[in-house]
Formats: sequence, structure tokens, C-alpha cells
Amino acid sequence: MSLNSTIAYLRDITDEVRFIFGLFNLVVGLISNLSLIIILTNLKIFHKTPSSFYLVAESYSNIGLLIFVCSSRISTGILRVDPTLVSLQWCKFRYGFNQLFGLCSLFTICFTTIDQYFSTHHRYAIRQLSTMKCAYLFLIIALLLSSSHGILFYIYADIQSLPFGCSIYNVMMKKYLSFFYFPVLSNALPILITMTFSLLSYRNVRRIVRRQVPIRRRRLDQQLTSMILIRVVSLIFFGLPYIIISLYQLNVSNNDNNLKSTIAVFLGALFYSLLYTNFSINFYLFLLISSRFRCQVKHFIRKLFHHCCHLRSSSRHIKFKNNQITPETFVKNISTVESI
Repeated sequence: MSLNSTIAYLRDITDEVRFIFGLFNLVVGLISNLSLIIILTNLKIFHKTPSSFYLVAESYSNIGLLIFVCSSRISTGILRVDPTLVSLQWCKFRYGFNQLFGLCSLFTICFTTIDQYFSTHHRYAIRQLSTMKCAYLFLIIALLLSSSHGILFYIYADIQSLPFGCSIYNVMMKKYLSFFYFPVLSNALPILITMTFSLLSYRNVRRIVRRQVPIRRRRLDQQLTSMILIRVVSLIFFGLPYIIISLYQLNVSNNDNNLKSTIAVFLGALFYSLLYTNFSINFYLFLLISSRFRCQVKHFIRKLFHHCCHLRSSSRHIKFKNNQITPETFVKNISTVESI
């Protein structure tokens, strides 16, 4: 097999990987995030809990991210034309919204672990920091940071020749991405924050047994801590390979016929798809790790099923009553009777 045919073969595989993973992540991710939103917003035990609020906010951000990213990849697989290589505006919008939703989800995960540490701390003053007011404030901060980076990516995104196509080619922006954005803001800092506060929360939960805490509150803290911890593990497992390959792509020469660059693009597409798998499986991870969450989901489904059955039987009963034949009674007017 010649060099050109090998490069062409790798590009075909890259397109297939993008299409298959894009379709998988979109379908699985929409079901996962919508299910999590429905469960967390309908079960009373999660109401007015900052950690649950962060998880719901992250799910909304994940939905926006998956719709925007995966729909583009699916259309590329169907039409055999990548819109980001044809339209500069679509290239800019995709890069901008990717960072907007992606960073918002990432920051929300960080704030979730911080809040869980606050809520499980043995000191009352620190526990008071876990409030819905602080949750709203942190979410606004996450939106501002992610929006500012989304605007930066929108401004500097450009289209050049293959293999990288739609990417960042500005020298100063590439330095910022290489030395701060990918290694620090999108990698080291979130991993450090999430791992540190997750482990501290886990330690706090183990100490809760010694404190006089209501059993319901203790079980909820243990449940949320285990759910957040598995979320952090998933983030690191699926996100770290993509960060590494992104740093490599930013610092490799853009050569159309270079086999090394084509392999880098293939690995980038694979790890990029795995990265978005991280935003698609949160609900399934929670079902897997938390037996209490499984029971809560079963209870909600059972309750919803009974409610639907009750509505159906009620509608049938009303319809039956409306279809009944009742004898018609005639009441004569008093004046008529008197006239007779």
C-alpha cells in the first residue's frame, strides 16, 4: 500500500469514527441528560440542593454541546461534506459554541465538587457556604468564563488546508492554548480541583457517622459524594487523552501529505469522540455506582406509570359517564298547569 493510499484510508476511517461516535453520543447523551434532569427536578429529596442544581445545569450544558457538535458530525457523515471546511462562519460558530458549552460543563463539575465539600464539612460556618445563592453566583461565573473563551475561539478560528482544516492558526492564540488553556485551564486546574475536593468530600462523609446528623441527610450526602466522585473519574479518564493529542496537534506542522499528521488527526477524532462520551453517560454512571439512585429512579418510573394509568382510567370513566342514557324529565310550567 502506497503512502497516498494509506493516508486516504486513514481519512476514511476518521470520517467513519466521527459519524458513528457522533450518532452514538447524540442519541445516548440526549436520553442520559434529559433523564437526569427529569429525575433531579421531580424528586423532592433533591430540591433546593446546590449539588443537584449544578448537576442539572451541567446536563443542560451537555445537551447544548452534544446537539451542536454531534449534529455537525452526523451531517458530515451523511452529506460527505464537512460544513466546517466549506463555511468559515460555521467553523467559527462550532469552535465558539464548543468552548462555551464544554467549559461551562467543566466549570460546573468543579463547582459541584467544591459545594459538596462545603455541604459535608464538620464546621457549621463552612457548611453555610453551600447555599443556592452561592450556586447561582458560581453558575454566573462559569457562564462568563466560558462565554469569553467562546468569543475568543470564534474570533480566531480559521480554515486552512488539510489535515487539520478548521482550527486555530493564529500564532499568539496557539501560544495561549499551548501554554495555558489546554495544559492549565482545561486540564491541570480542573483535575486538581475536582480530585482534591472529591477526596476531601469523601473524607467528610466518612466522618459524618461520628456527628449527630439526620439519617436522611447523611444518606443524601453519601449518595451525592459517590455520584460526584464517579463523575470526576469519568472526566479524567475520557478527557486527558484529548488534551494530550490537542497539544500535539497545535505544535505539529500542517502538512497535507504527512502520514504523521494524518495519524494525529485520526487519534484526535477518536479521543475527541471519547471526550464527548464523557458528557453522554453521566446518568448511566450514576445508576451504576449508586444503588440508592437506582431505587429512586425505579420509584419515579413506578409512580409515573401509576399516574399515567390513573389518568387513563379517569378519562375512560368520564367518557363512560358522558355516554350514559338518562331518562328525560319534563317539568310543566306552573302557569300552564293553572291555565288548564
